[in-house]
Amino acid sequence: MIIVNDEEMLALKKPIIDACIRTSKKNGWSDAMGILRGTLFLESEPMSLDALAEKTGYSKTTVRSNMSYLENLGLARRVVGPVGKQHRDKQHRYALETDTEARRPVVLSAAKEEVHLVLQALNQIEKNLEGHSREAEKMSAIMMKTRQFYEEMDRILQLMDQYTLKELIELLESKKK
Repeated sequence: MIIVNDEEMLALKKPIIDACIRTSKKNGWSDAMGILRGTLFLESEPMSLDALAEKTGYSKTTVRSNMSYLENLGLARRVVGPVGKQHRDKQHRYALETDTEARRPVVLSAAKEEVHLVLQALNQIEKNLEGHSREAEKMSAIMMKTRQFYEEMDRILQLMDQYTLKELIELLESKKK
């Protein structure tokens, strides 16, 4: 068995850490979230707050707050387990959430929220345009296309909620044949 030191492991993980940083930036999150998420990739065991702070160079406060945010997003989970020889003390450890069915509701919820916010805004615009026929006429074609897209997305999300990911894949693949 080949033993890899921390520096070599960091070099091996660099592509995934870089990808997680890019994803974090794209979502408006901190680099720390990307680095912490990337650090957890390919770990066989959950990592303690101390270990994450040591490996990333961030303070425990930064690690704790970013890991809480990753937990809320459904991307990480906290694991409580025994620590030390006596197993009397319990320590929080963190791992990536790898259960697709556990992550699915969080992802669907975020998408549904965006769709519903846009549909509510379209309703408000239509209400605001009442009595302004000239402006309403100019905007109606654009609003109709936008509303159609978001209503279709809402329907897709509702359907996705009714099946597991595996069932959805099977259904969609059976339609390709």
